[in-house]
Amino acid sequence: MAGSRYSRITVERLLSLVRSGLHGGAPDSSLFTEDTDWESLYKIAYEQTVVCISSEGINRLPPSSLPKDETRLDPFVGDTLMTASRNRRLNDFIPRLFHQIEGTGAVLVKGQSLATFYPSPLKRQSGDIDLLLMDEGYEEAKKRLIPKATKVEDEVEEILHQGLFYHSIEVELHGRISTGMSRKLDKKLFSIQKRMFSRPEKTCVEIGGVDIPVPDQNFNAIYIFVHFLQHYWSSGLGMRQIVDWAVFLRANIHLIDLPSLKADIEDLGLMRLWQSFGCFVVEYLGFSREDIPFYDGRYTARVDKILSYIISVGNFGKVQKRKDNSDMPVLLRKIDSFRRKVAGDRLRHIGTFPVESVHFFFGAFGYGIKRLIDSV
Repeated sequence: MAGSRYSRITVERLLSLVRSGLHGGAPDSSLFTEDTDWESLYKIAYEQTVVCISSEGINRLPPSSLPKDETRLDPFVGDTLMTASRNRRLNDFIPRLFHQIEGTGAVLVKGQSLATFYPSPLKRQSGDIDLLLMDEGYEEAKKRLIPKATKVEDEVEEILHQGLFYHSIEVELHGRISTGMSRKLDKKLFSIQKRMFSRPEKTCVEIGGVDIPVPDQNFNAIYIFVHFLQHYWSSGLGMRQIVDWAVFLRANIHLIDLPSLKADIEDLGLMRLWQSFGCFVVEYLGFSREDIPFYDGRYTARVDKILSYIISVGNFGKVQKRKDNSDMPVLLRKIDSFRRKVAGDRLRHIGTFPVESVHFFFGAFGYGIKRLIDSV
């Protein structure tokens, strides 16, 4: 695979294990021979945040396909046990968190709310807890939660973002969906956010034996998608984030208002991207065409480039090496960051998505100039 530190066979082994973990059935055992590099397989699964899903696939391999030295699988086993333990802690914490902010209108986004749609919810590798609120609810939630936090990060007032820690558990409050990709896109997303919060019907998932409020299915389909696009064009996108979107769609497609969703995606100007990543999850992750609304096979030609990129950077850019500019003067550091994030990140996919890359470049340019001026 061009530009990858892993052989094609290692990538094929990972994909086979992930498909097995997501859909059941045995992986392709012919891929797993005596010369299987289990260390590289664990490393790439770790970088893509799919170790536990891969472990499900490993459990379905015949004994002849497993290493003679079983300790080579210990990293998979250890991560799976630790992930399950952390997920239980989060599932216990979330109902108590929502009890503290009752009445603020907060909804749980991403993370544990999506784990409920996985075949084995405790094996989705977890991160922080993200809450989305409207303005008054955001301020009220801050007022209630900050005094009880063990660490409080600086608030990003421009986008209403507050990070909090409760020992090892991170909670993020979001009052806006901010992609940094385009002001026009963010403005339209905020309109969709306001529409979601204005609806009287409430959607919940059960976590820790308690019904926890989450966005409605239409909003969630867009939010999850836009979130991973943001990482695709900036810090780096991993397989787990795409899997989140696909498992959500598969579980909820019968509950989604498809004409309304189509109108929103088209209004956001994201339909080509939606259909391209739809082709990716069908071609490489084993989902059916029926799982993905508006699937269009014309975009299958782009999936190899998408795969090559996510393998090269890892989830949240785990593999990327950013230049250390901490010794630069503040203004030069800001300029260097502007150059990297606007020109480097936004144009890196111009060969795969030329129209969208140019659009996001100018969108990020506007954001970047404003922040650069504000920092002077």
